[in-house]
Amino acid sequence: MAYIAVLPSLICGLALAVEDIRRFRVPRTWVALGVLIQLAVFLALALIERNPVKVLLPLGYALLSAVIQFVLSRLKPGALGFGDVTTSFLIGLAIGSFGLMPYLYWWLLMGALGLLWIPLYPQLAKLSSSPSSKAPFVPVIVPSAIIAVLLAAL
Repeated sequence: MAYIAVLPSLICGLALAVEDIRRFRVPRTWVALGVLIQLAVFLALALIERNPVKVLLPLGYALLSAVIQFVLSRLKPGALGFGDVTTSFLIGLAIGSFGLMPYLYWWLLMGALGLLWIPLYPQLAKLSSSPSSKAPFVPVIVPSAIIAVLLAAL
């Protein structure tokens, strides 16, 4: 059931990753819609199970994720955009529902995959004749979360 509950974030996150690769932008309306739907699902679960932790804990992880990404974006301006921050909120909301270990795996994987993605993307951009050599980061945020949940399930 937990995997079905995070489908709104998964679907929205994958759409955002594709949009970030194709147009190098993250539509805030998509993120807002994904967050609202995901929160509605968690709120429904919390009401059904009479357990407010089902919505409060993921919300806490989401806020922490956005704050961390925002701070990182300010430490090196231009490295991360506001779309990366908002996407981290969305995906942090989903992964936070699985607990601390998947959350920590997610951050470790984002770092590791990001280090691979940054030098790899300009090569891929040349193949697709994309004008940007700067790597979009949403395509790292979303798969890292998927892999983290799978790793935690092992």
